[in-house]
This record gives sequence, structure tokens and C-alpha cells, in this order.
Amino acid sequence: MKLEDVKYSRPDIVGFEAAVKAALISMQGLSDYQEFKTQFLAVNKLSKDFMGAYTIVSVRYSQNTADKFYEDEQNFFDEILPQFQKSSTDFTNMILDSVHKNQLSAEFGSQFLDLAELARKTISEEVMPILQKENVLVSEYQKLTSQIKIEFEGKTYNTSGMAPLLENTDRDYRKRASKAYYGEMLKNQPEIDRIYDELVKVRTEISSKLGYTSFTQLGYDRMGRTCYGPYEIAEYREFVLKYVTPRAHELKKKIAKTLGIDRPYQYDGLLFPDGNPTPKTSPEQMIADAQVMYNELSKETGEFFNMMQEKGMLDLLNRENKSPGGYCTYVDAVKSPFIFSNFNGTSHDVDVLTHEAGHAFQCYCSMHFELGEYYFPTSESAEIHSMSMEFFAWKWVDKFFLQDTEKYKLGHLMKSFLFLPYGVSVDEFQYRVYENPSLTPQERRAIWLEIQGKYMPWVEYDNEPFLENGGRWQNQGHLFFSPFYYIDYTLAQLCAFQFYKKMNGNFENAWKDYYELCCTGGSKNFLELLPIAKVSSPFEESGFKATVEFVYGEIENIFTTFNQKAQA
Repeated sequence: MKLEDVKYSRPDIVGFEAAVKAALISMQGLSDYQEFKTQFLAVNKLSKDFMGAYTIVSVRYSQNTADKFYEDEQNFFDEILPQFQKSSTDFTNMILDSVHKNQLSAEFGSQFLDLAELARKTISEEVMPILQKENVLVSEYQKLTSQIKIEFEGKTYNTSGMAPLLENTDRDYRKRASKAYYGEMLKNQPEIDRIYDELVKVRTEISSKLGYTSFTQLGYDRMGRTCYGPYEIAEYREFVLKYVTPRAHELKKKIAKTLGIDRPYQYDGLLFPDGNPTPKTSPEQMIADAQVMYNELSKETGEFFNMMQEKGMLDLLNRENKSPGGYCTYVDAVKSPFIFSNFNGTSHDVDVLTHEAGHAFQCYCSMHFELGEYYFPTSESAEIHSMSMEFFAWKWVDKFFLQDTEKYKLGHLMKSFLFLPYGVSVDEFQYRVYENPSLTPQERRAIWLEIQGKYMPWVEYDNEPFLENGGRWQNQGHLFFSPFYYIDYTLAQLCAFQFYKKMNGNFENAWKDYYELCCTGGSKNFLELLPIAKVSSPFEESGFKATVEFVYGEIENIFTTFNQKAQA
């Protein structure tokens, strides 16, 4: 079956609740483990079917936020998902308190039970109406940002479509494009401020009613973090400040010198004076080349990508009313992962294709698990697969970039390194916001500027009101959709850098470690998965420092060689 052939029907929440209640009654007195397990898996299947319907709605609404039918269905799920979560939690509580808990753990692994222990702390009957409000606010942000229109020199663009304009080699053109983009963001800033302000207050109210001192720990529990907490992350941010920020500042100076710019501003996103690398072929040819790449990488990746195309599980092109960004999810009705992105003619097209393919391939490798909970690991682990796949693709990126191949590799490595200070800035911002929920929108934006200045002291704005008033974080959807997610990209980046180092030494062994990691899926927590991948923890300072020094050394060497060739 292809994705387009999937028929959607609204799930029966009353029937689901009744089925769970009936299971609760019948399972509580069961002494036979096999019978208990059979009913456990049956309810698990009901949950999977329910969430499968939700996935279809989420996918189709993100494909076209102007589709009234799927907007209404999204609103329906915003309202009833807390009821589903409550029934699921009631069932989970019974499992966790059952005499068969240890047998389930022995057969299926302890990770799903550890996650369940966290999950049952995150919901109660009392907070269900407030959870509904949270869902509605998130949908409001999604609709608002996906329907922003930017008028520029006679054409209309969405936010994703502006990206190539902001990388134009003409600095004055970039400045004008930047003015148009951020001018439109400024118009929408009061509404974005309102949505986020309400989200902070709603999430704080939820955490208070659930017995948390702030939303921060609740946010961590929602993310399924069973092996580390805010303390470890705070220490990690200090590692970035100590080892990455100074080197990133030096790198920004080198890039500016190459560009002939004394003071780079927000519209100076160029890495090379003759332009950033861009794909040299059509989107259709890029997909065909990706097919060749994955066929050559391994037997498994070839079969995976063939399947994705045959089932129509790639939605890659930017279009009007399509949600910004990219993601990967699993569609149970098709028995396949799905990749969503917005190609815009920049190198990001290749980055997002290989990134999301990393998620999708890991999911493909994990579908052997009986529990759907193991199809994906927790997010910081999941991002190792995606970011590492970006580096595995380097052997084939000449297909996409032709004469710009070396430029792409250098740019990719530099952008990945420069991302770390931004990533921890977003995380610290969230921490400060949720520890101080009574802050006004203006105070929050001032805090962003303070944090930005600490981790990214090179940032300067050319009298752009939206940015100078601290608005840069407002188009970072993760802050609205998935609080405390964003740090996961930086943790995974440190692990991906280690895969990059390994594949430079022995590509085959690196791939073997990666494939084993993918096949382990979500059956273990983050710190348990790292030994399987044969990479060190980002929380270990010595390993962190060694990785940063290696990558920065690579950047310097490639940068020097590239500039020598350019001057020859």
C-alpha cells in the first residue's frame, strides 16, 4: 500500500476507553503470564492503531495546513489526545503494578517500563483540560508560521522559500531579502509572543498540578530521559562554552576574512565568496542519485530506499501552505517510515534528505521489535542516526554537488560545528524561561539576547528590529512543539562527529557499528546505546574536548587546503 491510498477514519475514543477499561478488569486477576501477555499486546495494538490515525492526520495536515478537513481532524485530536493519554496511563499503571512486570521486562527489555514509569508522572485527570489547551496553542503556532507570506521584489515566498535568497552572493540583495523576511516576522511577533506566553503559563500550570516544582523536570520526563537530567545538561553547556565557543568565534573571523567583511550581520550567511554550494541537479535527479547512493552503501540501505519510493513515503518539495521544516515519522498503515522536507535549492536539501533518511533507516531496522515503542529511541539517541548518516553520505555527495563537492564538505563540517553554541543557547533559554514563568514576553526576549551574547559573541544585527529586540528564537519550532528537545541535536552531534572520525579511519567498521546501533532501536536508553555505537558520552569532559579538538583540526586543515586551491 502507498501512503496516498491510506483511508482515514476518525477513531472512536469512547470505544478505545471502554476497551482499555475492560482489559484493566480482566487482567488484574490473571495469574497466567501468557494470558496476561496476550491481553497486554492486544491493548498495545489498539493504542498503535489509535496513534496510527493521529499520524495520518498530522502528516496530511503538515502537507497542507489550508486543508479544512484535516485542520478539523487536527483540532479533534488536540481535544481528545489527553483522554487517550489518560486511558493509556491507567493501563500502564496497572502493568507497572502487576505481578507480571518482571516477566514483561525479561521478555521485552526494561526500557519500555522505565519510560512508562516516567510517563505515568506526566498526566492525570486533573490536567486533561489544560493539556487540550496546550495542544491547541501548538497547532496555532504551526498554522501561523506555515502561512506567513513574504513579498519580495514582485514575488511571494513562504519562510522556507526565502532560504536561497539569503545566500545570494550579492550582499545588498541579501540585505534587502533579510529586511523583507524579518519585517514580516516582526508583524507576526505580537501573536507569536502571545502564543508562547500562553504556552509557558499552561505548561507551568500542568507541572504544578502534577506536583513538579517547575515545568523543566516535567519537560525532561516527557522527553523520556531516564539516565540524565538538568544537572548533566548544565555541565554539558559549560563544556560547549569552554571548548567550542572560542573556536567557533575564531572560525567566524576566518570566514568573514575570506568574504572580505569586517562586521558580518544576519544577512551574511555565506561561507564562501563565490556562493555557498548548491545541488547541481533537479530534485528528481537528486532522488535518483540518492537511490544509487543507498544501493552502494549497503544491501540494507538499498532495500530501504527502494521501499520508501515504491510506497510514496517521500514528500520533499516546498510548496504553498506546507508546514516549514523536515521530519520523519512511522506510518503504521503503510508499515514504513515517512520523510517530510521542504527542498529550496540550497545545500540544506541534501542535509535534510540524508538526515531524515538516517531516522527512517533506523526505524526500518527496528520494525522487527514486537513493541512499537522500540521503533524509535528517545530523541537524543535518534539524532545520532540522522546526523551520522549525513557524514556517511559524504562518499557520494559528488553526485549532488559536482564541482562544489569539496566546498559542500567544508561547509557541512563548519555549519555542524557552529551549530553547537546556537543549540545550547536555545536550551538555556528554555531553562531560564520555565524556571521563571512569570517573565513578560519582552523580558524573555532580553534573556535571549543575554544568552546569545554569552555563547555566540560574534552575532551582530544591522538595525533589524525583530532581531535586535531578541526575536531570533521565535522561528525555532521546537520551542513550541517539543520543549527541551533541541539540546538533543547537540548531544547527538558530538556522537556523529565521532562516527565521522571513525569512518575516516575505517569506513566499513564505522558502518558496522552504525548498523548495529540502528537495529537496537529504542530498546535501550541513551547512555546504554553509546557503547553499542562505540562512542564516548558527551557528558565526559575529556572525550568532549578530544572530539572538539579533532573536528576543529579537520576544519582548519580543510579550510587551509581549500583556500590554497582557490588562490592557485
